[in-house]
Amino acid sequence: MILLIFSRYRIFKISQKYIVCCGLKCIAVIILITHSCFAQVGDLKISDVTIHQKISKVYLHFDRDNYAPGDTVWFKAYIVEGGNRKAVSKNFYLEVYTGDRRMQQRLTAPIFESTASGSIILPANSDLKDVYCRAYTAELLKETAGNGFVKRIAITHDSPKNTQDSTIANPHFLPEGGDWINGLPSLVAFSFTDNNDMPVNISGVVKCEDKVLVNFETHHDGMGSMTMIPEAGKDYIAEWKTADGVQHSAMLPQRKEQGVAIHVNDVKDGKKFFVYRTKSVEENNKDLAIIATIEGEPVYEAKINLAQNEAANGVIPLKGLPTGIMEIKLLNANRIPIAGRLTFVNNMNYAFEVDTQFITIDKRKRGLNKIRLSVKDTLRSNISVSVSDYNWCNHSSWSDNIISSLLLTGDLRGKIINPYYYFLSSSEKVSGELDLVMLTHGWRKYDWADTVQKQKISSLIDHNYLTINGKVSTGAKSPNGFSEVNMNVIVQAADSSSVLVPLKMDRSGAFFKDGLIFYGDAKLYFRLPDKSIQAALYQVPLSNGLIDSVQYLNYEPQNEQSQLADSNRNLSAIPVEYRSHGNVKALKEVKVTAKAITENQKVDETYTSGLFSGGISRNFNIGNDKRALIFVSLFQYFLGKIPGLEISNAISLNPTVQWRNIPVTFFLNNQRSSAYDIRNISMAEFAYVKVYDPAMGGIFGAYGGVIAVYTKKGKGYDFNNRDDQYVTLRGYTPVMTFYSPQYATVVNLEVPDTRKTLYWNPNIIFDGKTKEYIIQFYNNDLAKKFKLVVEGLSSNGKLTHIEKVF
Repeated sequence: MILLIFSRYRIFKISQKYIVCCGLKCIAVIILITHSCFAQVGDLKISDVTIHQKISKVYLHFDRDNYAPGDTVWFKAYIVEGGNRKAVSKNFYLEVYTGDRRMQQRLTAPIFESTASGSIILPANSDLKDVYCRAYTAELLKETAGNGFVKRIAITHDSPKNTQDSTIANPHFLPEGGDWINGLPSLVAFSFTDNNDMPVNISGVVKCEDKVLVNFETHHDGMGSMTMIPEAGKDYIAEWKTADGVQHSAMLPQRKEQGVAIHVNDVKDGKKFFVYRTKSVEENNKDLAIIATIEGEPVYEAKINLAQNEAANGVIPLKGLPTGIMEIKLLNANRIPIAGRLTFVNNMNYAFEVDTQFITIDKRKRGLNKIRLSVKDTLRSNISVSVSDYNWCNHSSWSDNIISSLLLTGDLRGKIINPYYYFLSSSEKVSGELDLVMLTHGWRKYDWADTVQKQKISSLIDHNYLTINGKVSTGAKSPNGFSEVNMNVIVQAADSSSVLVPLKMDRSGAFFKDGLIFYGDAKLYFRLPDKSIQAALYQVPLSNGLIDSVQYLNYEPQNEQSQLADSNRNLSAIPVEYRSHGNVKALKEVKVTAKAITENQKVDETYTSGLFSGGISRNFNIGNDKRALIFVSLFQYFLGKIPGLEISNAISLNPTVQWRNIPVTFFLNNQRSSAYDIRNISMAEFAYVKVYDPAMGGIFGAYGGVIAVYTKKGKGYDFNNRDDQYVTLRGYTPVMTFYSPQYATVVNLEVPDTRKTLYWNPNIIFDGKTKEYIIQFYNNDLAKKFKLVVEGLSSNGKLTHIEKVF
């Protein structure tokens, strides 16, 4: 039987005695030819099968994409865990490594709304080359065999940048589904890369018994595919020439004599799948199940019986599915996966919009620029914004970003060139090219060779932020037993602010408190009636709950994903004004804010401290609200102001306040208090109130939310520690503030301004009340173009990425 099949590229003769090479969709036609009768696909619910391990991911938004030795790198981390775009973990870790595998810095930070932020300072070595950030949570370490997420920081060099070497072409031939099986039509994807994992375009032939059977060629970024029907007992060899004219060859993959294969291709509103087997196959491979998942969640399940038929087909509907990588697995009767396939679903439903309006653009030296950001959605969203001097930027707009990283590259391995390119269009051409990525890059798999290390990582505990954790030796036991010992701990942060934390020991003398947030080293002062136990407490080793650095098992920076060909820029591409004696200047930070501090920020800095300083809360500047004096009590003042907050008996002497049926916890001037005590304070005495909803109340161990009240006379817990003992407990890495010149009030023309990042703000919040935000920045002395990058995550898991050059 000989037929003519029209592929998207060429017309080929097809014979069951020959190999067939064609376009991406021709395999479906071949299956129809070779299998005229198809088995029925039935409904199935499989609840006892582990389909796919959900993968945690981290994306790092840097303030720009090129750096020099000694530069400060500002970052915002977006954390996704187990397929859920709301992180479960509370603690974030970032480590900086140089190419010699030496860790240069380690940073810890609390996670709020699935994000964390901070800054690192690069080593000032003039010969600095490779720098890698290793980011992780405890959960991410468990899922990645201790590796975490690795991202390379691009360093500008004096030496020429790496370029593609088309004289080297390393081949990779990958049968669809995993196995290449004799007698079955199989889509074989291939890719060719040089020694830097950059794509190489190749054309060649496949030979069998010294006869040319078919031509093949790469179609996109060194990738391509061909459909093959291999025959038993024959060897297939691919041959090609590189740009230098040298002939190369490679054997195609080994084959199985029998088995089951799968093919997937796009049809309107769905993914068409074909399942087919050899005539002779194990009985377990006739009763099959096909399961499709996205981010580990099942989206399609069906059963296939191939006892009487050799093929089956069906369509996985895509309507209503989230955008992302779909993993399709074929399971045998023992529920063991025997074939698998990745395909991408792009329903274009992953983004929320942030509008940008350029209010003032002034590219003169130290000119003032203003941009309005606005959102129409009332859902809460958390975004980060950077504006950099375009002289220091990569000039490609298709590099990895929050969308391509969390939806595509975070689930794949190997270098993917220009990953955001695949999100710019849903055309048939781009979809076909993206499918080549799915076929050639595979999903993340890790081998746990070190059993001891595996057990160590699996046992890691992610606490609810920082802890005070210790145990008093039995020698200090009180006559009444530890179970009756109550104590207070005064936590004095590095900025001398303090907060009172109540603790209770268990019968063994152990004590534990989580939900603390402070930065730098804090001093802890214990207060309890039994002085012998109090003295013993200062000898107890304390744990802050953070995990120590875990050995980096698979340090393979050469395979680090998603790097552009031009990620390293040559120093000669940078204007000479930025350079001094052949080296890039590492400018010192100028401590002048880019935006005037708001009145609420002033009040917050005046009254709050420790855990209550900053944070995510709703704040009320009551001292400046003249209408506040008309209310009888603070509780009457808050009636109807905060959705979900239930207040009863607002003007009585014993008001009650609940949130989600859980009592709200009160603090007065940073000390634990009660609704009764606060009710007895006159409205004229209140200055400032911060309200933390139940999601944030866990920081204080208060799961019904927290209301922190400040009076005009009180400014936190006042503790005189002149003659007292204390122990030190390490907190999160102290946070630096991004500063930029305020040339409206300060102008010093004698000091050159060659700043590379002109604006950075990692935490801009939009919600139903705040729908716009104005950023402003001053130009440096040299920039003629600016690069704006906006990235973010909304409360319903949608993403945004905006990149504009102006």
